[in-house]
Amino acid sequence: MRLRGAHAAVQAALAQLGGELIEPSFALPFWDGLRDQRDEFFVKAAAAVDGGASLWRMSVPQVAPPLALPGPTLIEWGGAQRWLCSALPAPAVREAAARAGGHATLYRSRDKSAGAFAPLKAPLDRIHRDLKQSFDPSGLFNPGRLYPGL
Repeated sequence: MRLRGAHAAVQAALAQLGGELIEPSFALPFWDGLRDQRDEFFVKAAAAVDGGASLWRMSVPQVAPPLALPGPTLIEWGGAQRWLCSALPAPAVREAAARAGGHATLYRSRDKSAGAFAPLKAPLDRIHRDLKQSFDPSGLFNPGRLYPGL
């Protein structure tokens, strides 16, 4: 019964928005490949990372325009999540994401010196360090995992 309702919803969306229905035998492997990062984009990105590029996961508003950054891009979540494989320096990628109203996370790279997350601004950095000191005074839990030196 639920499947029939889902089918009707898909048919209604197709009628209103356009597009074409993809057979489950093609659609399921595609979506599984994205979920498990076995899709062609991620396979090529892994090879590029081995060659010195970095894989970035960017979160931006769905309506953000293309970021016009060099390198292959995969867009998910209706435009809100974008994957970029590029040799650009971290500040350039993070600045482009910030200009679009979002942020960029270093997902995979041989060079992790830029840190996974964008550096915190001074007040937030102080608060973060104070919280870390309060909850983990000996610095035992995931040192350097979120930010270098923490």
